[in-house]
Amino acid sequence: MFTFFRSLFTASLLFLSAQALYPTAAIFPLYIYPDTDCTAWTTLFDSITANPNLLFYVIINPDSGCVPKLLALGDNVKIVGYVLTGDGTRDSSEVLADIATYMAFPTTYRPSGIFFDETSATSEFLAEYTTYAEQVRSDVTSDSIVILNPGTNVADTSYFSIADFIVTAEQFYDDFDWPSSLVIDSTNPVGQQIVILHDGPTTLPASLMQEMVEGGIAATFITSVAQDTAYETIPPYWEEECAELTSLQE
Repeated sequence: MFTFFRSLFTASLLFLSAQALYPTAAIFPLYIYPDTDCTAWTTLFDSITANPNLLFYVIINPDSGCVPKLLALGDNVKIVGYVLTGDGTRDSSEVLADIATYMAFPTTYRPSGIFFDETSATSEFLAEYTTYAEQVRSDVTSDSIVILNPGTNVADTSYFSIADFIVTAEQFYDDFDWPSSLVIDSTNPVGQQIVILHDGPTTLPASLMQEMVEGGIAATFITSVAQDTAYETIPPYWEEECAELTSLQE
């Protein structure tokens, strides 16, 4: 009997450990096409393995490889498919077709959701983005993820009700101030907001990261790389950045 309860207790601890993901995640908005042995993703693989309690949202495009290997690294990885929306002007049939492309992936490495880039978070396009979000929820029936990227504060806070997360700041590092660059209140929940900064300092801005984590930001990505290649190059301090996110939340 004692052995049974000890086994049950151990299993419970393992379950709780597996669920104990930190509230502030790392988002990886790089669309790198790896070679056949996935060496272009090595730094990402290493950071995921080294930080088992840090959640990673990894954004891929249809040609991104290594998804099975990413998912095999642990429960702290969520794959999200990239879909361009052209600030609401892209033909909706094309957007829905892109969603369908990801959902046609084999179930073993199908994305958990979609990252809608170039979102126009205005009342004019709310119905359109609601349709896209509903399609994702329909296709991914469990733990679906919808991320919208207007890159700035939303004009219509109704978008927070259709999305899990919204990128409310995608900009030059020097143009961003915490928390004044964001609108944070009951209708603009900080726990649903993501910050992406490029052209950052050459050393990791640990103080800003601490402020954002303590403030409850949902996810962040900071790189010293210039805007033109920021989403094609892994930040020089990426592993340090992930370790800092872990350290701040331990």
